[in-house]
Amino acid sequence: MNALAFTRSRSGADILTRRATVRLNSFDPDTRTFVGVLATETLVQRRDFIDGDYLEQLSMRDGGADLSVLRAGRAPLLDNHRATSVEDQIGVITDARISGAELVIEGRLGATERAQRVAAQIESGIAVNLSVGYRVDESRETKDALGRRIVVRTKWTPVEGSIVPIPADPQSFIRNARGTTMPEQEIVDDAATETTAVATRAASREISTDDDAPQPRMTQRQQLEAYRIAAQNGIDASFVRSQIEADRTMRDFRTAAMDELARRSNEHRQFVHHGAGMLFGDAPDNVGRAVGEALYHRMSGTSPVSNSPAREFMGRSMLEMGAAILEAHGERVSWSNRNSLAERIMTRAQLGGLHSTSDFPVLLSQSGNRVLRDAYQAASNPLKAIARRRDGPDFRPLTSVRLGEAPVLEKVNEHGEVKHGTRAEAKELFRIATFGKIFGLTRQAIINDDLNSFADANRAWGRSAAETEANELVALFAANSGNGASMDDGNPLYHTAHGNKAGSGTVIDVTNLGLARKALREMKGLDGKTPIGVTPKHLVVGPAKETEAEKVLADLAAAAVSEVNPFSGKLTLHVEPRFTGNAWRLFTDPAELAVIEIAYLNGLEGPQVDVKEGWDVLGVEFRCVLDFGCGLADWRGTYLNGGA
Repeated sequence: MNALAFTRSRSGADILTRRATVRLNSFDPDTRTFVGVLATETLVQRRDFIDGDYLEQLSMRDGGADLSVLRAGRAPLLDNHRATSVEDQIGVITDARISGAELVIEGRLGATERAQRVAAQIESGIAVNLSVGYRVDESRETKDALGRRIVVRTKWTPVEGSIVPIPADPQSFIRNARGTTMPEQEIVDDAATETTAVATRAASREISTDDDAPQPRMTQRQQLEAYRIAAQNGIDASFVRSQIEADRTMRDFRTAAMDELARRSNEHRQFVHHGAGMLFGDAPDNVGRAVGEALYHRMSGTSPVSNSPAREFMGRSMLEMGAAILEAHGERVSWSNRNSLAERIMTRAQLGGLHSTSDFPVLLSQSGNRVLRDAYQAASNPLKAIARRRDGPDFRPLTSVRLGEAPVLEKVNEHGEVKHGTRAEAKELFRIATFGKIFGLTRQAIINDDLNSFADANRAWGRSAAETEANELVALFAANSGNGASMDDGNPLYHTAHGNKAGSGTVIDVTNLGLARKALREMKGLDGKTPIGVTPKHLVVGPAKETEAEKVLADLAAAAVSEVNPFSGKLTLHVEPRFTGNAWRLFTDPAELAVIEIAYLNGLEGPQVDVKEGWDVLGVEFRCVLDFGCGLADWRGTYLNGGA
């Protein structure tokens, strides 16, 4: 609706004007869609901890921007780069294109309550700034005429867009139909009389547009120009109105606008760490993932993939990584007191005293846990390969029940009765135990970037956990002078009553392997009568018998039938260095008949690392805990030969 009104010009003439509602931006409230500039080639001030300040440019040339994610409709529109939950996504980017030096997108907001609130802000012209989150693929570094460092992102992939209060690139904003954001203005009515137009032109001539003119106020044309300048640089329209109401000249406005941009740039640099934020935007979780990956690769001595955000942090110290996390959370960082900064990095906690998933101590714990598990898996005990895995809900004894074979089916005569049968039952018991250790990381270690000591501690924990499991498993076989732990029937695992032990020790050869296999094949069920015919699959020896076993199991071409090795390719060799002496053992596949059972509390296999704020040390403490148990389940799937 247009409203006619008379206003008085500076010359005193009454000018017929029309107050026209100019659309603030391209946002369509019916479809919740808009068009905006997500990024440009404008140089943006950045900072890293190694080389300090630099200017970054996102190249739009020669296919520098990979728009596949944006064009696929998978890129989210986020609220200020937050990505902690699905609720932070307020819309989606539906299309994208490169227009000159600009990345132009089409976006659509969702229908959630949060998205509707943002939509109202956009429609009113308050929330109009955009910011891009992206992954850096390739870069080129140069210097300008003033010697400033320029980093050009020659290959980069935008992965999300955000509606933000303060953009890093002042040229990124939601467009209107004319390509700029323009507030409601008074414009001269095209239908006004020629007299009015003449008076208007006279007024324009009376008040010069020259910045050096002595007039105290901006002309109407200068006011429109001021709004245009403000829109292009991301300055709110209220700032322009305040300048107009204060009777500022055009020169005053330009000076004030430059001061405002400088203030915002400084504020943005203080509260947002762009050296980290440039990876995926300024979301703390995205920065945290990059820092966590860098910590792991530094501790493990490996390198991240070429396009990984972690590469940005590989050369930085723990103190610098922690500072990046603080800044990504919006906290001001001061390097004047490194000891105080280290304390803040290690003790920063969210409401309730709990660290968030992107806090540095948690990231350090997670990365250390990966190093620990690498060492744990590398030192894995061979006996675990022939054990059956189960989970324990608590620390009460676990029961391994063995049911006997089903009774033989009997012939039923006509009108005869089907008889009931019974199954024999036996059981073995074991329980999960807890093993643990605490390690502290001090502020001094953070300041000195002593990441190797933390990595070494985690590797030691991993090997120690594997060693603990191995000792528990070997103890099952070392008991009763090497005959194994006692079973439910009161006899040790290997006993003549079980029929699974050789009368005298022998070498490992085809003949004695054949005897061992025959003994397993002839094993009976719990009823003592039903053959179960188990098949040996694994040969377990100590170091003293390793070479002998390898020779026997080698796949050699036989010159005669008598020289054929029937066990070649049928048995898998396992060497347990904790087994001393010449004894060797055969085991069945645990899927057929398990001899050993291992259990972890609530399914959490291997050692687990937790972190808490230090009490005994000025820093943080890491606790490594292993909840593990093992026991014997059945004697019928294994055979012992004392060796010779």
